[in-house]
Amino acid sequence: MCGVVGLIYEKQKADLGRVAAELLKTLEYRGYDSTGAAFQAEGEEVRLVKGVGAPSVMVHTLGISEARGQIFCGQVRWATFGAVDEVNSQPHVVRCKEPIYGAHNGNVTNCDDLRAWLTDEGHRVLSDNDGEMVVHTVEHGFARELAALAPGERRQAAARRRCMRAAWLWAASRLAGSYAAVVADPVSRTLWAVKQGSSLYFGIGRDEAGEGFGVASSDLSSVLKLTRVVVPLHEGELVEYDGTGHQLYSLADGRTADGQGERPVKAGEPLSRQPVRSRLRAKDMALIPPFETFMDQEISAQEETCRNVIRLFTGGSEAARILGPFLRARPEEEIARISAQLDQLRDEYQDERIRQGFHLLVDLPESQALLASLPDAVKDDGTDAPPELLADRLASAEAGFFADLLRMGRSREDLVFVRLVDVLRESEEVAEFSRATRRFGEAFLRSQQQGGRQLVVCCGSSYNAARAAALFFNELARCELVPLLPGEFRERVSRTLRDGDLIVAVSQSGETKDLIDILNDTLASGRRLTRVAVVNNVNSTLAEEKADLVIPLRCGPEIAVPATKSFMNQLTVFFCLALELGETRCRELPAGDPGRQAWEEELRLRRAHLGLLPQLIRETFDSTAAEVEEAAQLLYLRPSIHLLAMRLTALAREGALKIREVVLNHAEGFEGSEFKHGPNTILGFNTVLGPPQLERLLQEVGRQIDTLLRRASDQGLPPASLRRLARAVTDSVFSASSPFSLTPEEQPLFAASLCRDELFDALYADYPLIYLTGPDERDVHLAVSQINTHKIRGACTVLIAEESPALRGAVSKAPADNPDYRWVYLPLPRTDDTLLVVFSATVVLQRLALKMSLAKAAYLDRLGIKDHGVHPDVPKNVSKSITVD
Repeated sequence: MCGVVGLIYEKQKADLGRVAAELLKTLEYRGYDSTGAAFQAEGEEVRLVKGVGAPSVMVHTLGISEARGQIFCGQVRWATFGAVDEVNSQPHVVRCKEPIYGAHNGNVTNCDDLRAWLTDEGHRVLSDNDGEMVVHTVEHGFARELAALAPGERRQAAARRRCMRAAWLWAASRLAGSYAAVVADPVSRTLWAVKQGSSLYFGIGRDEAGEGFGVASSDLSSVLKLTRVVVPLHEGELVEYDGTGHQLYSLADGRTADGQGERPVKAGEPLSRQPVRSRLRAKDMALIPPFETFMDQEISAQEETCRNVIRLFTGGSEAARILGPFLRARPEEEIARISAQLDQLRDEYQDERIRQGFHLLVDLPESQALLASLPDAVKDDGTDAPPELLADRLASAEAGFFADLLRMGRSREDLVFVRLVDVLRESEEVAEFSRATRRFGEAFLRSQQQGGRQLVVCCGSSYNAARAAALFFNELARCELVPLLPGEFRERVSRTLRDGDLIVAVSQSGETKDLIDILNDTLASGRRLTRVAVVNNVNSTLAEEKADLVIPLRCGPEIAVPATKSFMNQLTVFFCLALELGETRCRELPAGDPGRQAWEEELRLRRAHLGLLPQLIRETFDSTAAEVEEAAQLLYLRPSIHLLAMRLTALAREGALKIREVVLNHAEGFEGSEFKHGPNTILGFNTVLGPPQLERLLQEVGRQIDTLLRRASDQGLPPASLRRLARAVTDSVFSASSPFSLTPEEQPLFAASLCRDELFDALYADYPLIYLTGPDERDVHLAVSQINTHKIRGACTVLIAEESPALRGAVSKAPADNPDYRWVYLPLPRTDDTLLVVFSATVVLQRLALKMSLAKAAYLDRLGIKDHGVHPDVPKNVSKSITVD
């Protein structure tokens, strides 16, 4: 994983450290085992600071935020090769043969072989970190190229740049794995960034003084901190840059899409590719008050992100319904002219050229005719609001770009025109999404007809979404959809691929390494397969290079490591796909088929309910707040939890994953009936102990020691006896051996005072079970049976379900022998529909994990425990968009 960044300005910057600190903190979600920065100011000296810890802390501890200079190379590490220590931290400054410095993100799998080879070649290798092997390998090739030059040429900037490009071509052939890297030459004051299987973004811009800069980073949001102007990088490409300009090169023979179109390229060949203006804004990735964590903000955003998908599926936003008829009423050639001019404007990336082009576009006769066709009442709607509020009404994927145009507006008509072109783009997106869903349905049915399999391959939360999708497809489309982890795919079907198989890859980032490997395997198989990518990042490797069809999630940037809104949008997309496939299959039934009418009615109701999903999400959020807080207080210190589901196993797994991720408590999700086939042994007395039980144990030990010492003092025993007796008690809590250190006088006192039964009674706690069920009668009966069966064996109960007298009675009635029984019922808004419960229960589970995380973090902070790793945005050991094996 990790995150790397390389920044160079045209001139020295007094506040380079402040900028560097912000970039590193933006990358924190990608790694927080260690943080490092290399700075270069005047001359060739490089200042390197690095250490173990997260960037939010280390930028201050290491003095990064106070640094000055022109060049910054930084890295945040999520360790794969090498221990979590300062030596293995990055960047690496090397000078065995030629001074350079750099860092990487990813996984170089031949790290150990490279280390041995580099050592034999005379390099002083200090760590086991694969990033150091990358930098040394480039150094070796660089020194070899420089050695072929005349001595007088070796310090010339142009010659050194040429040699470094050749060094990278040579090094790339020796480095195995997937990585991105930034390397700097302190002599020519030039940086090189490479994208070789891991994410990398490159941006250019000017600072507040008008001086140029270039920045490469593993994360787009860090680039957007400085500039909206990005240069697209493809896999196998190298960008050479300083503060005044840049040039792209190909690292290997192949094909590329650049300013000369799709064409073959040779290794080392320069590429021509125009910069583009990112449609995202820095505010799209900012934490907005009153939220204090990104996880909370992103859970709350799900009402709108879910609506984004539904808008596409159902024909567009309210603005599209109001303004769309006016667009459609204009002559096609008129709208085509506006659209063509808009496309040209979208290709611009400089603010002033965008401003001029926008004003020219509005002033086109065709644009003026369109504006003149609108009634004043339509023009007046909302255009008196500030541009930032108008921007919130924009619905297309180009909303970031159109928000910039709003700020450039000269008049009310300019603002109205922005809303019109936003609707124009939204209409195109609706049509594109409709084509994509239709193509998906056609591919699915074709796969069935050809005897193929319909497989969904994904990881983590995406896999749990795929399991929920299997429920949707079973219920709505009467079709089987088989979810597989990448490892399961290799285990079960990699040798049995056949023509007609449909492979659906699901990934928020579109860069998940083990998923890309599976798609590569299917491409290499030679089979006639259909590959579909369901991704949030439509510019990702999966979408652009591995898929025949791309379906966007449209959930916007997700910053917190735990998936929330991306999971919700995956559910929504799969629900829509299953609904459309079901409608297609239902129409194919003969008119007289006895099951057709009932199926049609069911699908009609499902489609009608689709528009209510955003409201359901919001009402669940608001109506369950008190019960979620109560359940969180009951559960946050429980070291182990099981989630038991009736036909909602996907949610049980996802809820357990969220608890494991952000609370760091063990949690498992089970199909409810399966729990009694072995896992229920954990109920009642067990040895999984949490802080409350340990606290009660220590209190009981203290009480028994106090009793023992009082009796010993009453008998006049000396201080040495008191110490031996106290030690004997602490030694004997979990030991059955006799305390042979005690004297004959002390033995009977010890035996009379130590009561292990009371000690072990202090360790008892009912085991927590969280139940999930839909409202179907059969599922409710199963849940009632499970609750009654398990609570009498020593369980406390949390139930997430729609209101039911039978369920409430089962949950709330305490076993006769357990007056301390605890329970919480989280009543979901009533839908009488198990498929809609998937969405409402998801909100509750996410909120429960969030509240548990905050409560546990506060508890550990009060105890003064450092580096406990409990955090809803950046929990320890976990990172976003895993791009290593």
